[in-house]
Amino acid sequence: MHNFDFDRLDVKIISERLASVPVDVCVFSEIDSTNNEAKRRALDGVDKPVLIISEKQSAGRGRMGRSFYSPEGTGLYMSLLLSVDGGFQNTVGITSAAAVAAVRAIRNVCGVETGIKWVNDIYFENKKIAGILAESFSVGERFFTVIGIGVNMYTTEFPEELYEIAGSIMAKKGSRSELAGAITEELVKLIYGLPNRDFMSEYRDSSIVLGKAVTFIENGQSFSGIAESISDDGALTVVLENGDKHVLKSGEISLRVKQR
Repeated sequence: MHNFDFDRLDVKIISERLASVPVDVCVFSEIDSTNNEAKRRALDGVDKPVLIISEKQSAGRGRMGRSFYSPEGTGLYMSLLLSVDGGFQNTVGITSAAAVAAVRAIRNVCGVETGIKWVNDIYFENKKIAGILAESFSVGERFFTVIGIGVNMYTTEFPEELYEIAGSIMAKKGSRSELAGAITEELVKLIYGLPNRDFMSEYRDSSIVLGKAVTFIENGQSFSGIAESISDDGALTVVLENGDKHVLKSGEISLRVKQR
């Protein structure tokens, strides 16, 4: 069983990992949502990147209005707030960069190989162990992006509706603080490297949907096909059962890998 007291979030460990990255680190014992707190910081006029982490979220959020289960001490719940020069960047590209950052960090810190389910979920042993929520917004004439990432590190008990689909890394090495620092370090490099999208080859290599049968819902209608390719801007091309090709972008669909 995970020893919560042994792996409490440690600002010092996180900050040491980020010594070369200009990011303020704020750790909470409980918060409504780390993304919400990041937005509040932006409204308060923050002038540098901020990493918000909490031991627990009372109202953790996922994509498409879903909640993200965030029990105390067993997961990593973090949001990185960045100022974006020149307007909004492609949210799909930011989400893709965050997925690659998470896969890299989990591998390097925890020694666990994970895969990406388009567009924003990280899977391990056929179960979702992490989700990503990227949001862009403006405050006056300033533009911001907040990237929220939730990782199930040691969670073993889930609500009934998540029991069959959610899992945890259950890594034998690495701490939540080390993982938070590693994800942030990778993420800052990738986000500030945009629009360079060399990392997308790594995203495709980590994909668990390419070449697989998938279904998606669009405008209330269900479609089935084979996930053929993912472009450098993060769009997924599906070859439908009638041979037509359909390009999917973030926010348009709900994607599910068929269970065979």
